[in-house]
Amino acid sequence: MTETNGKTTKTETTETEKPGPAVSLIATPPPAASAPPAKEEETGQDPAQAAKIANASQPASAPDAQAAAKTTALPSPEIDSGPLHPEVRPHAFVVMPFGKKKGADGQPFDFNAIYNILIKPALEEAGFEPFRADEETASGDILTDMFQELLLADMVLCDLSIDNANAFYELGIRHALRKRGVVHIQAGRAYMPFDIFNVRTLPYHITREGEPDPDYIRSDIKAIARMVRDTWASDRDAIHSPIYNLLSGLKEPERKSLQTPLATGFWREYNEWKEKVNIAQRQKHIGDILLLTEEIRNPLIREEAISDVGRALANLGRHELALAQYRKGLEVNSANLEFRREEAFHLNRIGRVDEAIIKIENLLKDHPNDSNSITYLGRIYKEMWTESWKKVRNPAERLKQAFDSYHWLIKSVDIYMKGFKLDLNDYYPGINAFTLSMLAVHLADKLGANKSPDPDIARIRKTLPSLRNTLLFGLESRIVIEGDKADYWTLVSYAELKLLTSDDIDSIIRAYRKAITASRRNLFFLNSSLAQLEILKAVGLRTRFVNASIKLIEEEIARVSYGESGDLSPARKTRKAKKDGGRALLFTGYMVDYPRKSKKVFPADKESEIRQEIRKKLDKFKPGPDDRAFLAGLSAGSEIIFAELCTEMGLKVKVYLPMSDSSYVREFISPAGETWVDRFYKIRNHPLVSEINQHEVLGAPKEGDNLYERNNRWALYSALGRGGIGKVRLIAVANETILSGDRDIHLTRHMIELMRDTGGMVEFINPSKFIYNVIDNALERLILDAKPASSHSKPVKKIHAMEKK
Repeated sequence: MTETNGKTTKTETTETEKPGPAVSLIATPPPAASAPPAKEEETGQDPAQAAKIANASQPASAPDAQAAAKTTALPSPEIDSGPLHPEVRPHAFVVMPFGKKKGADGQPFDFNAIYNILIKPALEEAGFEPFRADEETASGDILTDMFQELLLADMVLCDLSIDNANAFYELGIRHALRKRGVVHIQAGRAYMPFDIFNVRTLPYHITREGEPDPDYIRSDIKAIARMVRDTWASDRDAIHSPIYNLLSGLKEPERKSLQTPLATGFWREYNEWKEKVNIAQRQKHIGDILLLTEEIRNPLIREEAISDVGRALANLGRHELALAQYRKGLEVNSANLEFRREEAFHLNRIGRVDEAIIKIENLLKDHPNDSNSITYLGRIYKEMWTESWKKVRNPAERLKQAFDSYHWLIKSVDIYMKGFKLDLNDYYPGINAFTLSMLAVHLADKLGANKSPDPDIARIRKTLPSLRNTLLFGLESRIVIEGDKADYWTLVSYAELKLLTSDDIDSIIRAYRKAITASRRNLFFLNSSLAQLEILKAVGLRTRFVNASIKLIEEEIARVSYGESGDLSPARKTRKAKKDGGRALLFTGYMVDYPRKSKKVFPADKESEIRQEIRKKLDKFKPGPDDRAFLAGLSAGSEIIFAELCTEMGLKVKVYLPMSDSSYVREFISPAGETWVDRFYKIRNHPLVSEINQHEVLGAPKEGDNLYERNNRWALYSALGRGGIGKVRLIAVANETILSGDRDIHLTRHMIELMRDTGGMVEFINPSKFIYNVIDNALERLILDAKPASSHSKPVKKIHAMEKK
């Protein structure tokens, strides 16, 4: 905050604006000139000293500003390679006075120079995104935004060089709100105020004019960067706030609960992101969800976003992707209870049961009364029981296996009951305890009649009536109170209870219909309920009612699946095919050569040969009706050829375009000639081809992100949505020895590197070999024509070596 007559103002800086981390692929004019430097008499600094400070303050890894500006303004689309994924840095809020101030001893301080020359470079060198309150450009309540920064920022750096009331006030707020993530620095003080004298404060050096001392600037930057990194990397249980150190019982506030609509700048990105993710989830577009989540730059909303996207991926049945998201969340906050719980849940769902049990048990040591974690543990033991018999085909043998392993079933019942007793308003563990109890009693009655009574079965049998009545009363009351707002899990729990206790099949079906209506076409919900019903069917419990309920849900799943998949025929697939999904063929490749193309790599007269090579790769893949092809563009050349071949084979193609059709045709089709324009529109309008526009679906890319590289990531993540990297193959028309060149070569290489970074396989088609063949054949003819005929002449060897894959 700046204290200027009680009002907050923004301070101009003379720092030259640095170009973004990525260079535009479209020719653009040079950036507007930055503000001219202040005159010497205004700054009190001679030019030589200013140059020395500027050079010293530049981080070692920073690019040359003039070179970067020249690169940005390139008239041709040649580019340099950058990072494969957008950079996401933790957020650092800087608390300090603004402008020029004096200390108690009269020492001047130029805090704007200190920030721009020392603090900001140090935070950037430490890997943080620095922010100071006067850098906010959006309108809004400044005090509210400042409080949100102090609450949510990953790191707060406080300059305590002078006794500035605002700085100490903001530091106190941070100490009270967060127990971690604060660094103190100062210059020129002989003492620190009593309340914080025992907190380590890092000194830095200034000149008599109050600016960073050029003789110490590099060492001071490194010292501040090291302290910030070490503080950030310290143990997650380490406490940096003296308040939380002294008041050991003090609890940090729930950050999201302190969200305020006045702080629009902090939550706008999150709200816009969540809306797009909700749409992608309804449309089953996993690639959209993964890309949108990767692009979140604002660390203040990262935890909330990871929580939402984890649930979205789980609802789509993609447990391996959800697990990856929750583990990223634990890197942000290892103490997040939800992330720890969901990590264990999804480990179990992908078959890593022992790991899941250990994770949950460790979590329950820290939070012994967390009913959700207890419920997850109950589910793990339930699945251990079902796994012991569900693959047995013979009904009699399957029933015997289920009975012989019912000790796992009883353990699951007891765990679910413990969770339900902790929270009687949470009906999920209650209905599971009741259903599994019914199964245990059913198995004991059917196969255990000739054995001595099991006390556990007797105990469970005794609790069934009271558990039934508790659930019935609670569920009916909630449904009446909530009316049309009752959620799916409440309604399906009530339907399951009716299924197990009522002989009125019509009332059972009505209950399931109401639940299906509330499912909002969520396949994860429907498949979860279907899996529960199939357990009942497998052991022969209330078969007539169970079969009718299964039929109802399967019909709804078929309707939803048909509507979402966009199949040309409503032929119903088997449930196994739906569960397994199809494979994904991803493609990248060069454009055909045209006169203005800076690097010639695909001769137009070699289209037939390259087409044959692509067809061979497709035949090797042996695509089926459930497989899909994915393209990050439809440029003139190998991409259009690939799409044409796929449609000839009856393979559905998804094309992801970075811009509107008209702009795309101008950039990537028209330069190759009007024939390619005609082929573009013909294949784009083919019934097997779906074209998706990036801007319409995802919105504009973030500042500094590359439009076309973003399109590559989008296509790859969409292909991964088919079932993971093991089901994805990339066909690339590319020469691996060509690492740089124009935009076309760069983007092809970028997709190849993305695939390798993900751990996938690449099938290469090297177009250069056709160029080499032309040269070799021409050289052979020249040599043979020049050489006298001889019966003893030896065959001429190839002069130009070919690369073969």
